Amino acid sequence: MAASGVDVNSDVTELFTSMKMKHTHKFALFYIKDKKSIECLASSDHAPTKSREEDKACFDEMVTHLTNEEPRFVLYDFGFCSKEGRQLEKLAFIFWSPDVGKISLKMLYASSKDALKKQFTGLAYEFQANDKSDVVYEDLADEIEKRA
Repeated sequence: MAASGVDVNSDVTELFTSMKMKHTHKFALFYIKDKKSIECLASSDHAPTKSREEDKACFDEMVTHLTNEEPRFVLYDFGFCSKEGRQLEKLAFIFWSPDVGKISLKMLYASSKDALKKQFTGLAYEFQANDKSDVVYEDLADEIEKRA
């Protein structure tokens, strides 16, 4: 349980494991339901991608789910060919907390983030985004490639 008193729904952990081991979804968005539990809001069943162009299209679809009204937790399964020709498949955690959002919600999500991340064992990539300019595919994909 998080310091905020928010629990992580067991379906969230199962979805993470499925994404990590079998690449079943390109992305999953999570929200805090009734200030009590973290649950899946939306996910994508796109097949794993092999190029930056395919991956960017899926990423851009995910970004359309991010609003300024409420923070979100996101898992995104990057899949593209690096500039050196290596195929990369990396799962990343993105914490969306819009600057213009309500302070109380931002505090609730921030105090619940670590409890969620503890369920996501072996996750090596984490990004925080506070504005749409922070969720630019090229910037995040370049960072993934640089650290891979």
